[in-house]
Amino acid sequence: MEKIEFEMWGLQLLEPMALILNLVMSFQSFLYYQKIRASFASPFSAYFSKFFLFISISTFFAAWSHLFYNYLGLVGKIPGWATSIISISMLEYAMVIYLYPKGNILLKSIIAILIASAFGLLIFELKFLWVAIHTAIGIVLFLGVPFSIRIAKGTDQVGFFFWGFISLLILLPVEVLRLNLHPWFQHHEISHIFMICALYCFSKGVRQTELMSSKVKV
Repeated sequence: MEKIEFEMWGLQLLEPMALILNLVMSFQSFLYYQKIRASFASPFSAYFSKFFLFISISTFFAAWSHLFYNYLGLVGKIPGWATSIISISMLEYAMVIYLYPKGNILLKSIIAILIASAFGLLIFELKFLWVAIHTAIGIVLFLGVPFSIRIAKGTDQVGFFFWGFISLLILLPVEVLRLNLHPWFQHHEISHIFMICALYCFSKGVRQTELMSSKVKV
């Protein structure tokens, strides 16, 4: 299916649904950032609040890069892609703290290498593929796999973080198969809906983790 095009104020604009859903995610993420920052003060929640902050910035820029793609081209994608890479890195740091409260220098070094590699590849070739690969590594290796192993061993329960991971995992077949239900609801829009669900689950997961941690301390 072709992208939805419309004209406003003499401008040829694109993808109004992408604009709306990205702005929804931006507002949603900024709200989570404020709530977590105001409610919790652990290093784990601090990194997750930064994850939501950078996701908020990323989706805000993404909204306008979709709308003005005819004028900005791929250059307009740079702010959103760059902040997306940083946001996933914040999630990775948060998960390292969750899994290894005493710290893990090796994993933190790997995260730094992944950030540098993603930005290096973007400089080499301006392509969303590098952002997608970096995101997949962060979500699968730092979130999905560790939680799946812990759940299988019985050391952790199926919680909001796991369901957030499942929501993002569903994006894979949607994007690979380019599942388009309607010109106004194409695969990008379907992906955005699952991303909204994942962000909700992650925010609940932070609260769930912090409350459980406080009970253990008591």
